[in-house]
Amino acid sequence: MPASTGSRMGRTAGEMPTGRSSLPIPRRFRRSKDSEAAMMVPIRGEGSPLRPVAAREAGPPSSRRDPLDSPLWESHAKRYLGGADVIFDDRVQVILPPVTENQASVPVAVDARDLGAVDEIAVITDIHPFPLTLRVEPIAAHAFVAFRMKIEQATPIRAAVRQGALWHVGGRYLDAQGGGCSVPPVVEKKVDWRRMGEIRARIWREADGGLRLRMRLLHPMDNGMIANIPMFIVETIDVTDASGAALAKLHLSEAIADDPTLTVLPALPATGSVLKVSARDNNGGIFQASVSIPAGGLPIPAEDRPIRKEGRL
Repeated sequence: MPASTGSRMGRTAGEMPTGRSSLPIPRRFRRSKDSEAAMMVPIRGEGSPLRPVAAREAGPPSSRRDPLDSPLWESHAKRYLGGADVIFDDRVQVILPPVTENQASVPVAVDARDLGAVDEIAVITDIHPFPLTLRVEPIAAHAFVAFRMKIEQATPIRAAVRQGALWHVGGRYLDAQGGGCSVPPVVEKKVDWRRMGEIRARIWREADGGLRLRMRLLHPMDNGMIANIPMFIVETIDVTDASGAALAKLHLSEAIADDPTLTVLPALPATGSVLKVSARDNNGGIFQASVSIPAGGLPIPAEDRPIRKEGRL
């Protein structure tokens, strides 16, 4: 075979291409045994999603340096956190699956219950067309939320939890293929318009006396990035008790997966036997449902709680 005359990719004459780019990989995105271990889903109370247990015990639980070393973090913090004080805190856990099977529906859970009462939770996806993925106001609920989202490419995913004027931030790097937001599905998505807006929900009692509410809203959640399909998303979901007192408020973005599936942990109301869920989309559609609170009894066993199992919400 005649010798190659091109050397712009760093090959000498006669050398065969390897099929891989010779460009250096940024240090912050190189794989290591520690980074692979950090991708595993932690069980509550067994270490940090950012560092191994030994490293966590060796130093303070918080710092002001970005552990994920993302070039976009500072600009996102200024835009979405208002330039307020920020610390990186191991008590804010972002739980991700070890393997991303479907980029259009990636399960994510945020658990900051170790902080106690909080004012707001903001989920920020660094490398994404819609970085501010979800905002939650846990008015009378624990600092916890689980949901599914669309991923455009590998990226850090963070949770910023506000207490007063201070944001506590935790996060993890998600290694994933691309196209969850902008690539049309292989199989044509069909919407059952007769059932669009239907809410399916269930409540369990927790061991701490609170409730676990899981809800699914049938909605296409079109983000406007696919040709000839305009944006059509659910923007807000309100959870209240029977009297209308607010328990939690969720603000959704275009990044949330089709048929939004979310889990929150509201407090048990003093009166009433139902919780009310009300959602609104960007076309002004209102969708409502009442969910019965189960009678007192044994709480759902820990081993049967879906959010405790790796990669499942």
